Amino acid sequence: MMRALSILLVLAMALCCLAVAPPAPQVRWFDQTLDHSNPQAHPTFKERYLIYDKFYNGSGPIFFCPGGESDVMAGYNHNGLMFEFGEKEGALLLFPEHRFYGQSLPFGPVDSYTREHVVFLTIEQALIDYITILRAVRAEYSVPPTAPVIVFGGSYPGELAAFLRFDYPFEIDAALAASAPLRYHQGLEPAVPAGAFFKVVTDTFAQTDNRCPGLVRQAFSRIESLATTPAGLAYITSNMRLCTPLAPGSAALRLLTLWIENAFALLGMINYPYATGGFVAHPLAASCRAMLRGGASTLLSNLADAVGVAYNNTGTLSCFNITDEYYPCADITGCGGGVGDPDALSWDYQSCTQIVSNVDTNNVTDMFPAAPYSFTEIKNYCQRTWGTVPTPLAIPTRFNITAESASYIIFSNGMLDPWWPGGILTNLSPTLLALLIPEAAHHLDLRGTTPDDPPAVTAARQQEVAVLTQWLHDAAERRAQRMH
Repeated sequence: MMRALSILLVLAMALCCLAVAPPAPQVRWFDQTLDHSNPQAHPTFKERYLIYDKFYNGSGPIFFCPGGESDVMAGYNHNGLMFEFGEKEGALLLFPEHRFYGQSLPFGPVDSYTREHVVFLTIEQALIDYITILRAVRAEYSVPPTAPVIVFGGSYPGELAAFLRFDYPFEIDAALAASAPLRYHQGLEPAVPAGAFFKVVTDTFAQTDNRCPGLVRQAFSRIESLATTPAGLAYITSNMRLCTPLAPGSAALRLLTLWIENAFALLGMINYPYATGGFVAHPLAASCRAMLRGGASTLLSNLADAVGVAYNNTGTLSCFNITDEYYPCADITGCGGGVGDPDALSWDYQSCTQIVSNVDTNNVTDMFPAAPYSFTEIKNYCQRTWGTVPTPLAIPTRFNITAESASYIIFSNGMLDPWWPGGILTNLSPTLLALLIPEAAHHLDLRGTTPDDPPAVTAARQQEVAVLTQWLHDAAERRAQRMH
């Protein structure tokens, strides 16, 4: 997800995305139960959470962002809408970190990933973590029982926001699930079209100049033909500016391909209309312009510049270290940092258990070498790596959001976001609303207001706030009625 994701997606989420940096939070630690199904059998661990209470007026709602697949500061920094709306409503803002991410590692950065310990990394355990912290914060601040709770989340936290409303409807009154690919699961019917993710990336890439996808295809063809000889491998290494010589064989070539795809996936997700987190405005357009320089003789160096918009946005790297920048894992869109990065390991494990997205490439609707999705390959990888068998239908079955089973959730999706084909795209009921946003990349609507926001994004935020304001009023009434 992230889905969230590559190292650079995690960094982009963790860096400032508001027009102005959010005010510093209070950092708290909670003694969290490791296994909520058997609390006495295991020790507790320290779970980090953030609070911002300067808006809180003593009777307002709680606005709550569940942590995702990175450091909790990611959610804190990319939820400008939550701050803007929270100030208006006198809300208490709460940001708990996801277990096994950021600094909330139950057994530290190494031992958390033994097979004995990592089994406690599940969505269900994380949801109970959040509710436990929410209850403690309500008690600490003496929040009135009539004060509603709204959950805000984008990408994987968007899914978690929906799951929290689904599982705890008397504690979570409403949710805004932005860019939440709830339907991007292998075997789910009706299926997300094959190649959908990278088709969006390719189509958006072509908006700057329709020659750009063809140039990327030519570059891949050139790499494939050159990789058959030692001299060709040396040429690829030099022109792609790789720190380590490209090894012969299909495994090294596949890793190079995934590393390139990962860069374009990131740029597609953070294709925002303004510079943020060190990335330029409209980064896919900048990447396309890099492909247009020179002719056939500069094709691979142009491709290096194009992926450098993602991997070398500071312009300080003299070469690319693939193993630092991309962790090959069960999620083709990337799992986080380089080999050994805890957040990457956590996402890999979740991709090998509950979060199984069938993203692939076909070289027809996208610009990348064809690699059809193979659940067998993923299953074999997961069994080797973690001793697990992925269960792609477990989560959509467990959290089967329908008009009969859920309510008061907004599902927003930006049409420039590669994940949108896996979202909920039509209204399911009068209180399960789908909002499609042209000109918006990955959960752009959650970010703070800027003068560069496209009109469609501004309109979407206004609609979200209007709906949530009404739902806050309705929720307060329902809570009051339950007290009598």
